[in-house]
Amino acid sequence: MNESQYTQSIHKQIHNDVYVWKINCNFAKGVPDAYYSGAVQDLWIEYKHLQKLPKKAKVVPNLSCLQEKWLLRARKQGRNVAVIVGSPEGGFLLLDPVEWQDGFIPSDYKCFTKQELARWIEGVTCQGVWKDETKQSVFKTVNVG
Repeated sequence: MNESQYTQSIHKQIHNDVYVWKINCNFAKGVPDAYYSGAVQDLWIEYKHLQKLPKKAKVVPNLSCLQEKWLLRARKQGRNVAVIVGSPEGGFLLLDPVEWQDGFIPSDYKCFTKQELARWIEGVTCQGVWKDETKQSVFKTVNVG
């Protein structure tokens, strides 16, 4: 499975109440892979996919300089942005720019199924609930809106 197929497999799980736009723009570099819009707010996600997940090594998403700049600017403007790193084992949801830039150790993070990622996208866009359940030992809920 490649990045495009992984992204599409999550999109198939998302309810029809969410507008899903798989972005393929050759004119504006750095734009995230997908945009989602629901009744309450929107969300931008950059997807990365690994064919094999390292057991103990740190994973640093391979964001281009323009992708990183785009995400950081949008976040500073108050937009909802995330990076999802997919793998055969599942997906890792990165909400903090430090995780995008410095990487993460997969064993320290929750590995989400595609259906769980789709439900999270729906929660953000349709209910305005930003849940950070990404780390194994941390759970916090922040209502955005």
